[in-house]
Amino acid sequence: MKQSTENNLSSKEFIQKVFIEETGRLVEDGFYHFAFVIMAQALEVLGSFLDSKPLKARDQSKLRFSHAINRLMPVKYTKLNNNHILYDQLRASLAHTFTSSRQIYLTAKENLEYGNKHLQEIDEKLILVAEDFYADFKKACERLLDGMNKGIITERKISSEFYYTYKQ
Repeated sequence: MKQSTENNLSSKEFIQKVFIEETGRLVEDGFYHFAFVIMAQALEVLGSFLDSKPLKARDQSKLRFSHAINRLMPVKYTKLNNNHILYDQLRASLAHTFTSSRQIYLTAKENLEYGNKHLQEIDEKLILVAEDFYADFKKACERLLDGMNKGIITERKISSEFYYTYKQ
């Protein structure tokens, strides 16, 4: 992927480097909670590419998150987000309190009790396994990038000058 000449990344570079690569490293290194926070927020950003409003348009969070869930994530998430449940219980909760709601249990594959139960409901709690959620999130990012490469989805300018402080 060609880096832009300014001190900013293109939206494709940003999605690839920050959402896919850096979030992947969080998961690989066992920083599961932080990975969930990033992925929940990033889904909203991915959804912003699916409408014609400016990237920083106000009052679009729920709609954009749901667009990303419904159009980019695997179909199984669409049913789970009925009435914006995933938005309310995952994204909004993580964004505002840094915790998930009582109806969602965040875990990882290393958890012997719940590590193989991604998207199952147990004791009225939806189980989200970090590695599985990341795999689906990564596919959503790749679907969006594919749409951009085919000209179906329009790129947006993303200011990301801070990026260059990260390790390569």
